[in-house]
Amino acid sequence: MTAVATLPLDRTDPLDPPPAYRALAAQERVFQVRTPRGDLAWVVSRLEDVRQALTDRALSSDPRTPGFPTYLTGDVPPPPGFFMQADPPDHTRLRRLVTREFLVSNMEALRPRIEENLRRIVADLGPVDSADLVSQVALPLAASTICELLGVPFEDYPLFVRLTDTVLSRTSTPEQAMGAAVELLGYFDRLVTAKKQHPTDDVFSRLVAREEAGDATHEELVGVATLLLLGGYDTMAQMIGLGVYALLRHPDELARLRGDSSLAPGAVEELLRYLTVNHSGLPRGVLEDTEIGGQPIRAGEGVIVMLNAANRDQDAFTDPDALDLTRGSRDHVAFGHGFHKCIGLTLARIELQVVFMTLFDLLPGLRCEVPEGDLPFRHDMVLYGLRSLPVGWDR
Repeated sequence: MTAVATLPLDRTDPLDPPPAYRALAAQERVFQVRTPRGDLAWVVSRLEDVRQALTDRALSSDPRTPGFPTYLTGDVPPPPGFFMQADPPDHTRLRRLVTREFLVSNMEALRPRIEENLRRIVADLGPVDSADLVSQVALPLAASTICELLGVPFEDYPLFVRLTDTVLSRTSTPEQAMGAAVELLGYFDRLVTAKKQHPTDDVFSRLVAREEAGDATHEELVGVATLLLLGGYDTMAQMIGLGVYALLRHPDELARLRGDSSLAPGAVEELLRYLTVNHSGLPRGVLEDTEIGGQPIRAGEGVIVMLNAANRDQDAFTDPDALDLTRGSRDHVAFGHGFHKCIGLTLARIELQVVFMTLFDLLPGLRCEVPEGDLPFRHDMVLYGLRSLPVGWDR
């Protein structure tokens, strides 16, 4: 079968997925594309099919699997401990190392601290009436939250931003991506080693104890530590920036939220569905013949599971392209689905609730200061978002 499109597909609206996903799925429920690297892959974009794909043991998360597709220009092999890119039983064993750390009760206990950090960050802006919401609020809040939880020095977060952006940029060369990954792992190697010598009350120190109990190797703990930090700050920073912009762009919905704090949990779910910062999809390699959405898929082929397209599925959501904070649905797949579902989803929900219910009070009259056409959206990154969001407010 001839590929019908080459990724990445273009957006016509910066807050909507590329419309070609819907058009192509209307012709063939599961369709083929080429990635920028030239891989041929099947795209799964309907919500029902996405759920099926993410629970199908015939699909592998390991990028070393034959046929595994990627948006990146080159292959960065997964380090030990990177359970997001591992299959059972290794995935199960490694994820279990940190499951208890992300219990709902533990995450709820962080809510006051997250709000305190947000208020401090806004106060530190000083006597001004404008700022870049991404670099001056979203990034430091997301970084401070995950750094305190894990036990990472907050002052190092600019390093994470630089290295992560290099690894996750589709414009990085293979050498650049690999170099940044090695540097990042080296940082966490030193940090985990330091925790062995001087443990404190944080997730990484408790992880070190699991190594001593024989539950994981040092190299695996370094990988787990790296994955937790990356998964906890960049996705959150992008959701904060995009979420604030989406609310500013929909003033009636923002007014509804500000008038009724009970809407906050549902509003966060709707923003997660509507925005879906993972816009490059979840790649999978096919281990054995299977079928998704009625389409036979053979061993050795590749699959890309498009979360953002699934969250706009017209068969799954009424008027899916509308932002409706009262939709009241958790049926989205912004956190993934199945055994790879995001381990930090409760923390993400709490952090976003705090931001969207507090920020607009701290910065009254908050508004975007530049036309939408001048905003630098992250089209070239694995995770979508805004590089900057110049805002103003009433002093």
